[in-house]
Amino acid sequence: MTIDKIRDQLIEYNRQFKKNSGHFKSFEVIFDYINFLRSEPFLKKLLIFAFKYTDEQIELIFETARSPEKSKKFDNLNLDILNPSTLSEVPILTKEFKTWQKALENKEDIPFASSLFSTNLITLALVAELMQEIKDCQKAGDYERVRELTKTVEEESFSIMPAHNVKNIPPFVATSNQFLDSSMELVNKFIIDKIDAQAFLENQKPKPAVDFDKEKSILYIRGQKIKITLKNDKPIDHYILECIFSKDDLFEQTDFVEIAENFLNEDYNGNWQRFRHSCEKLNKKIAKATDYKINDFIESTTGKTGWCKINQKYL
Repeated sequence: MTIDKIRDQLIEYNRQFKKNSGHFKSFEVIFDYINFLRSEPFLKKLLIFAFKYTDEQIELIFETARSPEKSKKFDNLNLDILNPSTLSEVPILTKEFKTWQKALENKEDIPFASSLFSTNLITLALVAELMQEIKDCQKAGDYERVRELTKTVEEESFSIMPAHNVKNIPPFVATSNQFLDSSMELVNKFIIDKIDAQAFLENQKPKPAVDFDKEKSILYIRGQKIKITLKNDKPIDHYILECIFSKDDLFEQTDFVEIAENFLNEDYNGNWQRFRHSCEKLNKKIAKATDYKINDFIESTTGKTGWCKINQKYL
């Protein structure tokens, strides 16, 4: 997916959330949105460390919820944003609160941007976790749990969330859908700002690290143009690339049988040597075109279940 389409898709998810705001459907939109952030190759690479941190914090939240002692302690916290010592007692988002605490102690401005991004991404990911649990329970036939979770979603999709246990902030009351809407907007802002900054620095629209024009049989690696097919008849290495780039996730492996049956329209018959040879030929072709700077673009395995994929260091 091109950068422009990624931008449009991010904005479209937010538009769909606003359209269904306050209803069950809005949580489904968040589920699809988070899955898009986790699976689209460009975003997956951009957000890999953010999601690593997000998953760690979600596990801490679940751990706190599972422990009556920790849960009670969390509920009884009395935070005072003007008293840095109270912030250290929060069991989650410790990185954000340490930054906040340090800024307060040094009487500096609090850097909200990264803290807000992490906090809001975690909030949205928690909603996606809830929707995934519903789907998993449906699949397992646990319909009692499905009804219980569905009821939770119905209630949470438009609940009132007053601030509590927090001193020295103005009175604040919001609905959950307002908070989730602003969360999605802030996460989108972070991503789109990254895209725009890259475009500004390069003085052009950002391009994907790798791309393949199947009509012209041209492979692009970080802006470098590599002609794959020199004749009218397309070789197997062309179809290897066509199959790989037909996937939404370029990190995914491509089975040799898939190339044979879906792109060459022939039986595979376990002839992995033929495809392994074509992968090696493709790597040699790319190496020659790049003055041997790139000689391991395609990785592959042998055997009847052989497969190939793009070396992830080029994604």
